[in-house]
Amino acid sequence: MHRHAFECPVCQGEQSILLPDGDASATSSCRECHSALEFLPDGDAVKVVPAGPAAPAGTRRPPARRPGAAGDSPGAPATDTAPPAVPNDYPPYRGPPLRAQPTAGGTLAIALLILAASLTGLATAWGIHVMPEEYDGRQQVRITVEVANTTGPLANVTLLVDDVLANLTASAPGTYTTVVSSGMRTLEVAARGHRNATSEVFVPEQDPDMEPTAGVNLFSFTLLEGEGSATEQEQPVQGLWRSMFAWCPFLMLAFSLIGLGGAWAAWQRTSFLAAQLGALFSALALGFLLVGPLLGFTALVLLQRQKHAFSFKTGEHPPP
Repeated sequence: MHRHAFECPVCQGEQSILLPDGDASATSSCRECHSALEFLPDGDAVKVVPAGPAAPAGTRRPPARRPGAAGDSPGAPATDTAPPAVPNDYPPYRGPPLRAQPTAGGTLAIALLILAASLTGLATAWGIHVMPEEYDGRQQVRITVEVANTTGPLANVTLLVDDVLANLTASAPGTYTTVVSSGMRTLEVAARGHRNATSEVFVPEQDPDMEPTAGVNLFSFTLLEGEGSATEQEQPVQGLWRSMFAWCPFLMLAFSLIGLGGAWAAWQRTSFLAAQLGALFSALALGFLLVGPLLGFTALVLLQRQKHAFSFKTGEHPPP
């Protein structure tokens, strides 16, 4: 064996190699460009020639394999116009199964789920927004009014419903019943020697045989003795109704719009985070109470299985 210094004919890199003594040729590869080289004895000199096509810059050429070696996978046959598709000396792939090319079908289904959840949220927001006007006057509802002062129930009281005197029926000391139209109503109770008390209530549609329920069809007032302006009194549940009418439509609208943006991101596969946020907020929009959350959280779960279909750096997605 002797060491031979040579210059790679492909990249002109200077290096050395151990060659056997005698006239036998040898093969190796360049340490710089990884091109296969053949060393041919030529008298006292050694001629170095490429053993095959040069490997592209920055890539590693697979080592040569002996014909018929175990694991050989023959390449596609060569033709007169094209070389083999896979060189015979390329080793077969023995790694884990390759992931299938992502397709648009999975993310398109997710986008439709988020879109449906967002649209149900928009519909529910509109329904809540118009509920007071929609329910106004649709049903005549029997309500019960309880009136008392600091000492006990009061008799001989009057009730104004939207500034109109109501016809009261006494059923027990301090307890009266009357019929009002459903919707938003202003109740004002008055008694001699006491300050008036008012309350703005929402009267929903209900079963005619429904038992008196506080805040729904049963309203209680405590009058203060003496003279003075009317006092405003809060009824159970009514604060929740008013908050729902005031804030829920706008929150559901905002959440649904975020969901629509997430549906677009899932369809275009531009941002995994935007698609996640869209799925989450479309569920929080509470479309049709349970339908929207079910669709949104289903999309959120399925997104984890399609995570590979999104690009996190360039914003570009793999082709379908």
